[in-house]
Amino acid sequence: MDPKSVLVTGACGFIGRHVVRYLHDLGYDVTALDCVTPNGCLPDRMKFVQCDIRSELLPQGPFDAVVHLAALAGVRPSIGDEISYCQTNVLGTVRILSRYAGDNPVFVFASSSSVYGPRSPLPFTEGEKEDPCSPYALTKLQCEQWGGMFAKLHGVRFVALRFFSVWGPGQRPDLALEAFRRRLAAGEPVVINGDGSTKRDLTHVYDVKRAVEMAVRWQGQGAVTLNVGTGCNHTVLEMLGLAKLTCGGVKCFTRFTPQIDHRPPHPADVPETLASLEAVGRELGWSPLISFPSELVSLVKKV
Repeated sequence: MDPKSVLVTGACGFIGRHVVRYLHDLGYDVTALDCVTPNGCLPDRMKFVQCDIRSELLPQGPFDAVVHLAALAGVRPSIGDEISYCQTNVLGTVRILSRYAGDNPVFVFASSSSVYGPRSPLPFTEGEKEDPCSPYALTKLQCEQWGGMFAKLHGVRFVALRFFSVWGPGQRPDLALEAFRRRLAAGEPVVINGDGSTKRDLTHVYDVKRAVEMAVRWQGQGAVTLNVGTGCNHTVLEMLGLAKLTCGGVKCFTRFTPQIDHRPPHPADVPETLASLEAVGRELGWSPLISFPSELVSLVKKV
């Protein structure tokens, strides 16, 4: 029987807004939870609970599924803010698991490709030794481990989805594509750490919300960890090419060369990410439908 009642934490975030609307449109009974007010980003008349997952009373339930997206995000800002990241990401996740474990829902946890690291072999494969190099990445790995322990001790069904560099409408301003676009629009130099050869497996938020919904219907037992990526990657300079397109079209770039402020590589960044998709295809029947528009980037390079 497919689950119908779903709690989504972090519902007002970039991914959360897309997931909530997608589940709502598919007929799920969604309860949205966030620590901020929706301000019109959620469907009309949707059940919404404003709640700090670290300390406040969580919704009663029961729920058929819990999609846990709430977290402090970003590898770079986590350096120097370790306590806040532990309190929100780890403690908040443990509170969610503890609160709803007795209801026997499917837990779908938003993990991250950052749990891998510079010494992880490519493509990144679930089961390989993780190598987190930021506090954010470490908190995501610890949350996966807590989910695995709850599965062993309490019979919880736990699906950790390791998202790879999610992009799309409404993306966070600190993400590379959006940061580039905003700086180009403002006529400001584009900041790139390193020489621009860093590669990322870029996953569209449409495919991410599809993967979440499939995970909500997972019929397996215990805990499973799955990559959600594309199996292809692209350089930072290719991302800059797409940012040019979204900033005004191809023709204007015959007379426009953006100024690039090259800075040293950041210690929280890894040189390359690339997802193996075998496990997610086997467990969920999921594969990506949208690829990074490299053909448009190539067009920009020719102008």
